[in-house]
Amino acid sequence: MQIKSPLTNPWGTVVPAVALCLLFFLMPIINMVALSLNTPSGFGLENFYNFFATEHLRSALQRSAFLAFSATLISSLLAWPLAYYIVFCADKKWRPLLLLMLLAPFWTSFTIRAFSWQLVLSDNGVIAWLVNFFLGININLGFLYTISASIFGLALFGTMLTTFTLYGALIAIQRNLLEAAANLGATPFKIFRDIVLPLGMRGWLAGITLTFIVCVGDYAVPTLLGGGLKPVLAQIMLSVLKGTYDLPRAATMAIILTLTVIVSTLPFLLIGYLSQRR
Repeated sequence: MQIKSPLTNPWGTVVPAVALCLLFFLMPIINMVALSLNTPSGFGLENFYNFFATEHLRSALQRSAFLAFSATLISSLLAWPLAYYIVFCADKKWRPLLLLMLLAPFWTSFTIRAFSWQLVLSDNGVIAWLVNFFLGININLGFLYTISASIFGLALFGTMLTTFTLYGALIAIQRNLLEAAANLGATPFKIFRDIVLPLGMRGWLAGITLTFIVCVGDYAVPTLLGGGLKPVLAQIMLSVLKGTYDLPRAATMAIILTLTVIVSTLPFLLIGYLSQRR
């Protein structure tokens, strides 16, 4: 009896996958859109109008976008030297250890990592204690519970994520391409510009997109490291659900965050698509 490969008739695997996406992804979004359009006078855009007419909600959205853009920019720049060193500079026998060090933080909860950095960055934390122990200076860092601390925490996570996706793209580059370019007289900068950068672009853009999506809706880091003194939209959304349980208002915030993610990441997806067609 000959067993047919799933590739000959993919509908047996595609249909269940599409059904699961419709059930667990599309249906909740449709329900959220319906809730956001639900107003005391019927269906309409009143909730969206009230959102943009409220100053502190607009500020929270701008703060969420600013934190996400800042953390994504920092992590996207730091990911290149890390991934490049692991792929092209480090000895192969050390590569698994370096990857393990890169992936190890993902084994712990995101909230627990934020708590840990809270202990490190506080005025009585590890850094202040080390300065006092070795230099005999009592310092007040004043870093915790600031926007900078939130950016720092988000950028750490984004750096690990972007480095990992970029590593997956760089490790697939054939070494003979680099050797051929070097033999033809190309400088290391030209090799990076003409070969490494284009071939690693899709992995880099994937990491940037994922980092921004995670950061723009994050709640734990702005709460634990930022202190919630200047709340982001995710914090206000949760306070609405815990306080008045106003589902239409919370759904409106969620839709606006979703649209922000789509509009912000669309250029990166377009660049990745165009680079793939070359």
